Amino acid sequence: MVQSACIRIEQELGRSLLWLACRHHVHEVILKDVFEASLGSSSGPDIGIFKRLRDRWSFVDSSQRETVKTSEDLVEFFATNDTASKLKDDALAFLKEALMSKNHPREDYEELLRLSYLFLGGEGPAKPFRRPGALHQARWMAKAIYCLKLQMLKSQLSLTGREKAGVERVALFIALVYCKQWHEGPISVKAPLNDVLFLEILKTYPDQTVAKAVEQALRRHLWYVSEENAGLAFFDSRIDVEEKKQMVKALDQPASKKELKRLEGKNMTMSSSLSSFVTSKTRSFFQKLDADEGFLAKDPALWEEDDRFKNARKRALGLRVVNDAAERGIALVQRYLGSTKSAAQEKYLLQIVHHHRKLVGREKEEDLQKKAF
Repeated sequence: MVQSACIRIEQELGRSLLWLACRHHVHEVILKDVFEASLGSSSGPDIGIFKRLRDRWSFVDSSQRETVKTSEDLVEFFATNDTASKLKDDALAFLKEALMSKNHPREDYEELLRLSYLFLGGEGPAKPFRRPGALHQARWMAKAIYCLKLQMLKSQLSLTGREKAGVERVALFIALVYCKQWHEGPISVKAPLNDVLFLEILKTYPDQTVAKAVEQALRRHLWYVSEENAGLAFFDSRIDVEEKKQMVKALDQPASKKELKRLEGKNMTMSSSLSSFVTSKTRSFFQKLDADEGFLAKDPALWEEDDRFKNARKRALGLRVVNDAAERGIALVQRYLGSTKSAAQEKYLLQIVHHHRKLVGREKEEDLQKKAF
C-alpha cells in the first residue's frame, strides 16, 4: 500500500523521487523482533511483565540498582568475553558524549541514553528513575526503557528465571548496540555505513539468538544501501579517502537490471564494502538532490575544500530520514481535532500551539512559574 501511494505521488509530480524509509521505524521493527525472540510474543494490548513493574513501582528503590559492575554474572561475562568488553567500552564512550551534548528532542530519548549509560556502569546523578508510563505494545520506546529498568531493578521484583534471562538479553542488546544505532538514525549521511557496520557487529555479537533476530529484521529493511541511496555515503566523514576513491570508480559500473528501491537482503554479504553498492544508478541520487557532482572529478582528499561538495553535503544532511516530526504533527492534530467550530479556527489554533511549543521548548512547569511570578 505504501509503495502504491509513493508511486502515485511520483506520477502526480511527473518525476521520480528519493525513497527514504523512516530509520526509527526500522529500529522499532528490530527491537520488536529482539523482544519476541527473548521474551516471547504477547497477544494482549499490554505486556504483562511491564504491567507488574508499573504496579509495584511504589515499592521499589531505584537508587538500589544493579549494573554490570554490581552483577556477579555480568562482571564475569564481560571479564571473559573480549568482544562484549570492547562493545561495552565503545558504548560507554558514545553514551557519555551523547548525554553531554544535551541535544535531545524528547525526554524519553534522553532517558533511554541515560538508562543505558547507568546500566553499563557509567557514573551519573543519584536521581530516581522516572515513573513508568504507557504500556501499550505500540509504544516501542517504552519497550527499551522498561527493559532497562527491569534489568536494574529485577532483584526487587518477582520475576521468573526465564523472564530474568530474557530481560537481560534485551537490556544488553539495547545498551551495547541498539542505542547508538537508534540515536544516529536521524543523520542521513551515516545511514549506509551504519547498516553495514550493524551487520558486521552481528557476526561476533555474543548472543547469537539475538543477533539472528536482528539480522533477519535488518535485511528486510536495507533501504539505505540501495544503488541510489548509497550516494549518501559520499558525505560520511567516517569513510576514508581510499574507500571513497573506490566508490567514485564504481560510479561507472552498470546498474542492476532490477529497479530496486531497497537492496534485497539475500544479496548482501556480511563483509560488503560500501563501494560494492555503488553503480551508475547512484548518480541519480545527486541529480534528485539537485547537487552539482563536479566535485567527484577531484581527489576525495580535496572535497572538503570544494564549494560544490559543501553545498551537496548540506542538501544531503537536510534530508529527513525519520518520521518523528510528522508523527508529532499528527499527534498535535489528533489532540485538538474538534476543539473549534471551523476549519480556519482549527488551523490557526494548531499554528499557535506549534509556535508556543517552539518558544517554550522543554522547560518544566515549575521553571515557567518562577519566570511568571
